[in-house]
Amino acid sequence: MKYYCGTDIIEVSRVKNAILDTVGFKEKIFTEREIKIGDEKKEKAKYEYYAGRFAAKEAIYKAVSNIKSDFAFYNVEILNDVNNRNRPIVNFLDKKLLKLQNEGSIEIDVSVSHIEDYATATAIVYYG
Repeated sequence: MKYYCGTDIIEVSRVKNAILDTVGFKEKIFTEREIKIGDEKKEKAKYEYYAGRFAAKEAIYKAVSNIKSDFAFYNVEILNDVNNRNRPIVNFLDKKLLKLQNEGSIEIDVSVSHIEDYATATAIVYYG
């Protein structure tokens, strides 16, 4: 089994500005469920949430870049596992990565954190 790691950090304000100023930005990056959850949050928490998810998707992209797939941010969904203290879990919607995930050929662990101005995420992919 091989291990790949990716990490990212982003300013919350950059994601907020992209959401407010770019038509279709949310739909290009986030899944319908992620948008529903994010839009239900209060103003400040909303943009920290989106920035955290963006950083996580970027970290996952970096970690899976060695695996050939048509990676698109909206084909990766990051939700909270309510049965495990709300740890983030990753659902692949990309056909190749989903198949590998369902077969157990790929596993992914992601950690997301944010403070007022920044969001960061680290992803570790187990592949093989």
